[in-house]
Amino acid sequence: ADGLRQFQEWFGAYPYRELELVETPLLAAGMEYPGIISLGRHMYQGNQSRRLPWVVLHEVAHQWWFGLVGNDQLREPWLDEALANYSAWLYFERTAGQQEAEVLFREVFEEPARRLLEEGRDLPINRPVAAYPRDAYGPVVYDKGALFLHALRQEMGDEAFFAFLREYAERFRYRIATAGDFLTLAQTYTSHPLDPFLVEWGFVK
Repeated sequence: ADGLRQFQEWFGAYPYRELELVETPLLAAGMEYPGIISLGRHMYQGNQSRRLPWVVLHEVAHQWWFGLVGNDQLREPWLDEALANYSAWLYFERTAGQQEAEVLFREVFEEPARRLLEEGRDLPINRPVAAYPRDAYGPVVYDKGALFLHALRQEMGDEAFFAFLREYAERFRYRIATAGDFLTLAQTYTSHPLDPFLVEWGFVK
């Protein structure tokens, strides 16, 4: 509930009267739908339960990134998954304190991305789902994608970054956005050309 309130402050009003979280025999950790979130039964058991707050926040963030602002999830999966993942971390950054948030950042984002590099499996984040091997999809799209958004935030500065996300959510509310839409709008929030930054992240040649 607190995450829902925080995301509304950052990204704009949640449009439905309620949000249902339902425990289901789901193989995945969670799955988002407009107004309802399915959570795997196994996430309530043993050590998995430690991950449940993160999974809930990720899926709640999908109410904006996928629900209110649509995108092609097969061709540009990072556009909702990386945003949902980074939004979950933003909540912990706001509520858990800097030290705990930094530890979480390393564990959830930096370590998976580092392993990709060390194992020679690193890929750009802006590829379609079918372009990723099964074991690289999550670390690249979810985790490296969140690192890209964090780097973009550092490039823009906090005030501009959060204003950008809010306008992105408002401008494409109930519409389908593309990566081009996202990046074109981002450029309007900084006086520095983003092309060199995007080349570094593999977006343009």
